[in-house]
Amino acid sequence: MKTNVDLIVCRDESTKPLIEKIPFFSRDEKNVFWLTELDDVGLLEKIIFSLARKPKQLDVHLRRIYYCLSNKMTDQLFAAIVDFLIILNGQGLSISWRVVLGTKDVLSESQFSVLNNYLKNITRNPASLSGNKYSIFSKGLNGSNNLVVLNDVTPQMDYDPLDLARDYIEFSQLEEAKSVLEKGVFANPLRMDLQNELLILYRSTQDSERFEKTLAKMVGIGVTISDEWKQLNTYFKGRVNDG
Repeated sequence: MKTNVDLIVCRDESTKPLIEKIPFFSRDEKNVFWLTELDDVGLLEKIIFSLARKPKQLDVHLRRIYYCLSNKMTDQLFAAIVDFLIILNGQGLSISWRVVLGTKDVLSESQFSVLNNYLKNITRNPASLSGNKYSIFSKGLNGSNNLVVLNDVTPQMDYDPLDLARDYIEFSQLEEAKSVLEKGVFANPLRMDLQNELLILYRSTQDSERFEKTLAKMVGIGVTISDEWKQLNTYFKGRVNDG
């Protein structure tokens, strides 16, 4: 990557950033951000799912932001920045300013105001950031040790569904991954890792229809529904209500 290239710069007389010149991403350097095919509609989904599995991949966060910026996806861009700031957890102020000021032209006034005010706040509490329906961390799933209560002994499987599902995910075969995880969950509802992986997959792909079918089946066979399932159910219902 070229180190002395002037990148995208946003200047606003009404805003006083911590540094005078705020460089952002150079569109001439887009290959660095793994986005040679910006029109690939499936690319953003792959990026989001990767982040859902490994939230601390800061370079992938930047790829997501760059994709949304390049395609002028205002709401998705705002969600990407909110998720980025949440993962930074109040740190990385310099890069945070670069991202927010560099994307101002695509963000709405209210969205920029939210991000700008957050960065100006000395205490900077990420929990105060409210995302939108495209956010994956602003209303994230909370962990729990008590996912399912089931008395019956469940059958053993010839393969580990989690490993198989992750193999599918690596090749972007997300529907196949869902099928494997769903079968694994019904075969062994006590496995927390299967539950979490499936919930992350439902949320990252925004697959509310499949989630509802699985949830209904779990209720139908008498599986105790955990808070994580209830939270995601509330999230999907909120999206419907928001239109």
